Amino acid sequence: MFQPVLLHKTGPQVVQEIHACIGCNECLIACPAIAEPITIDVLNRETVAGTISPTVARFARSCYQCGACVAPCPVGLHRDAMMMMLKVRLLRAGQEK
Repeated sequence: MFQPVLLHKTGPQVVQEIHACIGCNECLIACPAIAEPITIDVLNRETVAGTISPTVARFARSCYQCGACVAPCPVGLHRDAMMMMLKVRLLRAGQEK
């Protein structure tokens, strides 16, 4: 049976999922929104703290949370939900354009 996933998580929940990531890049390999090379370690780091690079900002803007990243994750993480945190950070930083 289909279980809907809440596409918003709290900051602590996102950090917990990022710490659970094993860095395999399978989510990014499956992503149809990737237009330029990016690694999961950079995406994970910039999702929660520090400066958001132009590459990560472009990726966040192009992500439409289709969920293609969820099925290939061997740990069962929801990158689609974590992307909301990154999108919120972009909005707060005025980088959403």
